[in-house]
Amino acid sequence: MRLSVVPDRPADTPVAAARPTEGTRTSRERLVGAATELFLAGSFHKVGIAEICAKAQINKGTFYHFFPSKLDLLIEVIDDYVRDVAARYEEIARSTETPERKLRSLFLVPQRRNEAWKAVHGSAPGCFLGSIILELSASEPLVREKARWAVEQWKAAMRPVIAAFLAAEGIRHLDEADAAEALIGIVQGANVIAKLRNDPSVMSAFGVMAAGMLRAMGRD
Repeated sequence: MRLSVVPDRPADTPVAAARPTEGTRTSRERLVGAATELFLAGSFHKVGIAEICAKAQINKGTFYHFFPSKLDLLIEVIDDYVRDVAARYEEIARSTETPERKLRSLFLVPQRRNEAWKAVHGSAPGCFLGSIILELSASEPLVREKARWAVEQWKAAMRPVIAAFLAAEGIRHLDEADAAEALIGIVQGANVIAKLRNDPSVMSAFGVMAAGMLRAMGRD
């Protein structure tokens, strides 16, 4: 099924916030970009600081100037990733598409990311945050708390889209926050299926199902 989509920015690697000088900004961003790619391609535990520095073409002294540990770098990578996805959800909310197309387009955000990664690396990676949660949330309280923050950020960014859809459908008895959390669960499931099948396009079908699910929830 082909869906009319909200125009999306090209998928790119999130970058760190600006820092005082151009040189320090460049070094920090290179570390964050290198770590993002390596963590997504493998896992947090399998990637070492030396590998990150080699990919970023930065020495270890510079690494420790910015980040006390690899975990601190991961937290910044998560922060950039989550804010970038939330910004794309907010763009969809501001678009002039119909409420249902906006809802479906929420699933095109991870779809475009997976398509871009697959075009370069040959496989769909799924969701970076989801993979990190599975790997570290049980053993790293800081990651668990950051993941909770991430879910709240995404829920807040989705809520205007959900509110418009519920209003258009005349659904008055469904809590927007509950609907947003359910949608995040469906998005994560779509990421798993896309990774399993190595086919990012399946996410569009989940967008269609999400609209039907909200209608069903609103009838209960």
